[in-house]
Amino acid sequence: MAAVARLGALAFNTTNIPEWRRILVGMLGMEERPRTAETDPMLIRYDDLEYRLAFHPSEDDGLRLMTWEVDTPEELREIAAQVEGAGIAVEWHEHGDNDTRDWTESITFKDPQGFPLAVRYGATWDHNEFRPSGIVSGFVTGDMGLGHLVVIAEDYKGMVDFYLNVLGFKLSDYIVWDGADATFFHCNGRHHSLAIMNECFGQKGGQFNHFMVEVNDLDDTGRAYDLMTRSGVPLTMDFGRHTNDAMTSFYITSPSGFAMEVGNGGIVIDDEVWEVKTWRAPMRWGHELVKG
Repeated sequence: MAAVARLGALAFNTTNIPEWRRILVGMLGMEERPRTAETDPMLIRYDDLEYRLAFHPSEDDGLRLMTWEVDTPEELREIAAQVEGAGIAVEWHEHGDNDTRDWTESITFKDPQGFPLAVRYGATWDHNEFRPSGIVSGFVTGDMGLGHLVVIAEDYKGMVDFYLNVLGFKLSDYIVWDGADATFFHCNGRHHSLAIMNECFGQKGGQFNHFMVEVNDLDDTGRAYDLMTRSGVPLTMDFGRHTNDAMTSFYITSPSGFAMEVGNGGIVIDDEVWEVKTWRAPMRWGHELVKG
């Protein structure tokens, strides 16, 4: 069975591009690609890929597309066949002209919850080396991809089955606490590129919970925490360390309402020795909810 290799990009609809720019470019030192019109999406890079995050001007906020990657065109065709075999329609896309090309081949479809997905081959890289412009020394990406994301599912077991048995993810572990049930998946060494949660804490199926970007070291995380809190960026959860992936991080409430996690030190999985566990709490210390 073919499997996706990494999380390549995320696209969002947003009502507040200026605040996203202030946080990502002004504070974390990511790079905004040139825009020709205010109606164009704001494209953000934080490694040598052409972009990792896209923010489309909109009258509402939310996930627009999660893009996964494979390494060969043969794998893309196998993934397409697996998705179609699960009874889900797949649409193939041309890459467009040379000025707008950001992949060689891609497919789009919706997962069982209705989240919009793309799988692509041949992502476009920028010939100019990315250099952070802020307090962060750099970001952990490469073969491990953009970072990770967490979504809420109504049919929790059905979604877990789809990502394991159709898209080829591997099980990392579980966390079960206070009515919440979360399953964590990896598709490379990163402890998890995806987590799926049941409906809990007032969140319903179809909601986007958060995405994470990993910075190089603890000092990067601490400096980002200090700058954001001093600058009035609202926190969702304060500084802490997770049980399962050992990530030291904090969460902000993003300009689009969902959370964004910034952290470092996540476990890199070796499948030869990895042991799946169930944890009874998401944090070793810290990560207290911040009440608005």
